[in-house]
Amino acid sequence: MEVKKIYLLFLFFLLTNSCSSGSEKEVLSISDNNTEIHQTNNQQPTLSSNSTGVFRFTSEGHFSNRTINVYYHIPDGDIKSMPVLMSFHGASRNAVDYRDYWISMANSSKFMVFAPEFQSADFSSDEYNLGNIFDDGDNPSVGTFNPSNEWTFSILDPLFEYIKNEISGNQENYNGWGHSAGCQFLHRFVLYMPESKLNIAVCSNAGWYTVPESGINFPYGLNQSQLSSNTLTLAFSKILYVHLAENDTDPNAASLRHNEIVDEQQGLHRRARGRYFYSTSEQTAQQEQILFNWIKTSEVPNVAHNSNLMAQDAIKYLFPEE
Repeated sequence: MEVKKIYLLFLFFLLTNSCSSGSEKEVLSISDNNTEIHQTNNQQPTLSSNSTGVFRFTSEGHFSNRTINVYYHIPDGDIKSMPVLMSFHGASRNAVDYRDYWISMANSSKFMVFAPEFQSADFSSDEYNLGNIFDDGDNPSVGTFNPSNEWTFSILDPLFEYIKNEISGNQENYNGWGHSAGCQFLHRFVLYMPESKLNIAVCSNAGWYTVPESGINFPYGLNQSQLSSNTLTLAFSKILYVHLAENDTDPNAASLRHNEIVDEQQGLHRRARGRYFYSTSEQTAQQEQILFNWIKTSEVPNVAHNSNLMAQDAIKYLFPEE
């Protein structure tokens, strides 16, 4: 009996250790995979050189009930004067990737990157892609036109000021890059808030655009847009690069919007729609004799709808080598 008891105790010891060890590994695995998420509990992070992480930001006013994750990377160097890039994710809302694309380039070119995450649970496509300009962007009206402090764009300058405050910075502006849905967000930001502290915008591979042309209703054109001629004049004076991929020509791409209006107006795929957006914007500026600082870049060869590769090409427009 004594031998049996010892044997049973030995088995119990092995099973207990095995279960405990397995549980510990699972916890460590979860912790390892989400190390940065734990940092989001810190409302006021200490941003420092040579650091990578995420913090939570809450703006005042209309969006004070929504807190966003901001993924960041800061290279080694003088962060008080280091340029700032904001990177805007696509429809997958994968802001962490939109930070990571830039890490090695940020280290080489010495700029900080911040990728705000507009999670779908908190920001619908109307509120992200279309900036919450209207309650329902596909059915615009005077009565549903929101004041500018309710536009999602209004989060960005306060975020920039928050970053400056954290680093005691002297930066006067920031640059922006957006791909796909992020490009939709960014080009509408330029159109509707041209007096922001955004300096250079590189807009890559949007699925479709708000084109500065009359005769077509918002969100595809200027009719019902409530966009004033003075605001459009200021928007055309901003530095905006229309940045397209040579092979982004799939008319059946996932999530690409199709209807009679946008297909007839802008074309059947992203490259065609980007070309149309730029050429029509240029024509509008010429007709109105408005200063036009928008530029269409060379189309990125042998690339389709690839955010990482587009980022690697976009850097030369955002931070050109002197």
